[in-house]
Amino acid sequence: MKVSSTRDGMTRIAPLATSHAGDRLADGMRVFALPPPEIGDVRSVGSTVQAGDKPVTLSLRVARTSVLAAFSAVAVGLVSLVPIGMLVWLLRQLGFGAPFTEALAAALALVAAAVGAWFAAPIAWDVNGPVASCTYVGTDGLARYTWGDPLPRTVLRFEDARALVKRVRTRKKGEMDRVEFDLRWMGRRGVGVGFRIHGHYDGERPSAGVRPEHQAYLFAVAAERAWNEWLLRKAREEVASRGAIEIGRDARDVSRRARIGLGFIELFDGERVERWSAIEVDQIQVKGGTVVIRRIDPMRGKRSIERRYPGSAPGAMDNESFFPLVLREIAGLPVEQREPGLGEVRAAG
Repeated sequence: MKVSSTRDGMTRIAPLATSHAGDRLADGMRVFALPPPEIGDVRSVGSTVQAGDKPVTLSLRVARTSVLAAFSAVAVGLVSLVPIGMLVWLLRQLGFGAPFTEALAAALALVAAAVGAWFAAPIAWDVNGPVASCTYVGTDGLARYTWGDPLPRTVLRFEDARALVKRVRTRKKGEMDRVEFDLRWMGRRGVGVGFRIHGHYDGERPSAGVRPEHQAYLFAVAAERAWNEWLLRKAREEVASRGAIEIGRDARDVSRRARIGLGFIELFDGERVERWSAIEVDQIQVKGGTVVIRRIDPMRGKRSIERRYPGSAPGAMDNESFFPLVLREIAGLPVEQREPGLGEVRAAG
């Protein structure tokens, strides 16, 4: 990837660099930090900054939002004093004493001010943003830089991650579907989150890396793909040295797992263990950690023998999208129904 500096402190990306969507970058896209060496060779890059943009830092955006929200709270509180005063006068005419009416007036004024701040804050946040970011996907990790001084960054080496936990939810928003996604790479040490990509999009899935508001989704797709390819390289090394790898099919039940090697799969469910070779399987379906294996019975024509091995529900399995990939690429199994990718429609939740 080639870059060059510009007068505004940004970096112009060479036109042959690849975006997170897999296409050539728009000529106006700018980044403001170089990729860290620990993520390996850069596969793709994204940025929310376009030529001519003047990004703000996160701290400045928070400060501006706080000032505007406070101003709105004071303004709404002062305006509310007129109807509150009329209410107090009416209550006193009805015989209510001063301590009660004064306390009520103060409480109503505070509520009005809080409502004003509540509605003003998200508007002020949008007006003063978004915070600029640039992201990199490498062969060995991920990186995200946020505009600021000093320059904040978050870097993940895949070697330091234990698993990817992915949640994708589809909601109805008017006449369109809103897809919300949340990818968390869990650290090997402890239970903390080492890296997170989350956001949403409305309507059709973004397919090009042009609009800044789509960068989070495109980054998530590219990051998950790079993570799976890194896992696949490690899996092939483990199979070459140990003969097989093991994958948990249910994060809540360690007895449900799969042992996968060249040309075979062994499915564990408590004390039950069953082995299938690739030549015995005509169809295999995977949904979450649940595996359904079908074998066509030649004596009964199209009627098949089916075995079901329950696992976790979709969205409750670590490295969920990697499971069907390793079944196909290492075991050589005919995975007919692949696990839905990021952003594909699931049941509404």
